[in-house]
Amino acid sequence: MDRNICFILFAIFVAYTARDLFFKSYQPSSQADAIDSVKKEIPSMSFRQQRPTIKILYCYSCGYQRAFEEYRKMIMDQFPDLTVIGSNYNPSFLKSKLAQLISITKMIAIALLVANVNPFAYFGLQTPHFWEWMREHKLYACMMTFFLANTLESQLMSSGAFEIFYNDVPIWSKITTGRIPSANELIDMIDNQHKFFQPETFGTGGSGDHLTSHTIHTTGRTL
Repeated sequence: MDRNICFILFAIFVAYTARDLFFKSYQPSSQADAIDSVKKEIPSMSFRQQRPTIKILYCYSCGYQRAFEEYRKMIMDQFPDLTVIGSNYNPSFLKSKLAQLISITKMIAIALLVANVNPFAYFGLQTPHFWEWMREHKLYACMMTFFLANTLESQLMSSGAFEIFYNDVPIWSKITTGRIPSANELIDMIDNQHKFFQPETFGTGGSGDHLTSHTIHTTGRTL
């Protein structure tokens, strides 16, 4: 009975681990589609013809997707001519590989416990006391290994980032400041950048009447 329970738990652990491995850097499909559409629309255009773009790189595992959606809606309401895209901020290469190593080690350890295999005996080594305890308490050992490893993986994969770029120019970094900007701060920063880039972006290729109308519509505070 205990062996069957361990096998069921192992199957659950494998499913969760596979999800962690392949979806840690998950990016919402709508945002991925938005990024792809932007890439398809602008390759043949010059810089002066591009719409200004706000790019937000956020920590998906930290739960910042909701904050991104709220900020995206707010920015689009205030600046309808801006394109807002977002994606997951990936951790460093070292942290990513270390998290994968922990995940693989977790799976191997649980598999060995369920199969009642002593890996130390194959190498002619004395079996450590902790492994003897884990073999005697498989259910608790599997659960402890799973949750402890997942905690370490989450710590490594959670960057805590909420990085904001205007036309690839960084205007805010949560990694540097330690916080997400307030709504007023973000609007002011975008407004300043918008006023700076707007003459370059929309100053050519159209009539003066069109430029004046567009300026009044997007930056009403200039009135």
